[in-house]
Amino acid sequence: MMQLTNDLKLDIIYKVESILKRNHTCSDKSELKQMHQRLNFACPYCGDSTEDNKKKRGNLYWESLSFHCFNCGLHRDADSFLRDYDESFHGDSRIELMKLIKERKRYEINNSIKFDLFLQLDNLSIHKDELFHSLNIYPINEKTKRAYAYLKSRLLTSNLERFGFDPRRNMLYIFNLDISGSRVIGYQVRNLGESTAKYLSYNIERIYTKLNKPLDFSPEKIDSLNRISMLFGILHLDFSKDFTIHEGPIDAMFMKNSIGITGVKKNVDDFDELDSVRYFFDNDYEGKKKIIEKIKIRKKGFLWKKYIAENNLTRHKIKDLNDLVKIAYKENKKDILNNINLYFSDNPKDMIYV
Repeated sequence: MMQLTNDLKLDIIYKVESILKRNHTCSDKSELKQMHQRLNFACPYCGDSTEDNKKKRGNLYWESLSFHCFNCGLHRDADSFLRDYDESFHGDSRIELMKLIKERKRYEINNSIKFDLFLQLDNLSIHKDELFHSLNIYPINEKTKRAYAYLKSRLLTSNLERFGFDPRRNMLYIFNLDISGSRVIGYQVRNLGESTAKYLSYNIERIYTKLNKPLDFSPEKIDSLNRISMLFGILHLDFSKDFTIHEGPIDAMFMKNSIGITGVKKNVDDFDELDSVRYFFDNDYEGKKKIIEKIKIRKKGFLWKKYIAENNLTRHKIKDLNDLVKIAYKENKKDILNNINLYFSDNPKDMIYV
């Protein structure tokens, strides 16, 4: 792996110091701590702690060349962080930095995340029986009022093991399961009643907190585990084959080798380093905007407009893959699901078909 030169490292330190001086009026917050594996400083995005000026939760890591704040949760690669504050490198220095960032992202995804953190997360998973008992959740079957009808309406009754139900609060639980299918690494709650909060997400840290269990890892490790635990289906993914990222956990259940995230605004840029990734976000403004962004950087995105036109679906209102599956089964057009793979493209000329 390419090494970060001392000259480039010193230039990054100088630029970060400049950012801190311009964005923090408090002298304590404008100070930079140089540590062995990282730079530690008060986050310029959120201002960091409002209670303790000496508390610094922003970090720029040398190994990954990425910035992360444990106060606001923002995660950026080093180049994006510097550009946000008009301290970007130019010419050969920026080319060198971008090569280093790209190499480290690929290494992180193919090695440390896949083999180390995945294994740790699998070991931390909570058995469904324990979760059901602690949170008063029940398995779903044909006699489960409200929940079964909802899942049936969305053609999800063949995946009942991925759900649970709290009848007192009308809460549907969507589980991110481990390899065995009997343990949980994260979950999302869908309110089937009337509420302003439609979905609530619980990463592995929030689950442990809810169950009053200790999670004895560094903040950095917990943050990485939290991010992975919110990628629904991640422990079942085969990275060597084409895999698809969907906007939500439910859509991912309708396509093999897929993961679902918890909203189109979630950062999944790390996956862009893998040739096998493709994106299938919703057929709405935000979803299509994100697909276009991915195609611009030569990553495969789903061509909604072309697919709908060529499969004679223009009279239908289709928001996501689940809607498409419901139409296919309701109108006995199951064959239209067989050609979906033909409508992914990484050619910028095809952005007009999104």
